[in-house]
Amino acid sequence: MKCILCNQRKAKRLCPAKGGLICAQCCGEKRVLQIECPENCGYLKAARERELADHSKRLQNMDPGDQGRNKKALQDYGDVIAHLEYVLAHYRLSVRSLKDKDVIRAADVLLSTYRTEDKGILYENSSDDLRIESLRRELHKVVESYRNPQGAEGNAILDPKNNRLPLRAAIDCMGYLRSMAAAYLQDRRSDSGYLDFLARMVPREEKRRSIVLP
Repeated sequence: MKCILCNQRKAKRLCPAKGGLICAQCCGEKRVLQIECPENCGYLKAARERELADHSKRLQNMDPGDQGRNKKALQDYGDVIAHLEYVLAHYRLSVRSLKDKDVIRAADVLLSTYRTEDKGILYENSSDDLRIESLRRELHKVVESYRNPQGAEGNAILDPKNNRLPLRAAIDCMGYLRSMAAAYLQDRRSDSGYLDFLARMVPREEKRRSIVLP
């Protein structure tokens, strides 16, 4: 019997979302991204365990300087990073053409803004690429909701334990996202490996804890 999705390869897996048999390749490539997999799917659970282990290895294999900064950012500001991961994951699901290099470009623009502010100059950098600019705005909105929780819009997040994110912490959080996107691009297996990982791992509703923390 052929896969009901590609109609080419032999179907070996029963897909609860599609109600039929699909091939291993379609299951691996399309899960969550194109198939609305239920949380109790055994293939999804097994795949998440493998991908999470691979993700952790990427962090461990960074050079000592980046590894130390990123681990500290996760430990100290895991809630902020989790919120940023959530935005990236859902952006990937809504904008299928989004790539890891786009995350790097958006992060670079934001890092330029925050590093300029760190020198005492307030200037918000932007991108001429509308797709990059849209992502930059979304990530900037998240970070600023922690830096200025009682902002003018009145709908920002207020964490009583840490009601203002320091500028250097904002830089470290954006640096973490950039480092991870770059780490996935290095192996050349996919141009959206980091975004795909987030889309498959991050829960449907935002949680205040990074996916790489227990």
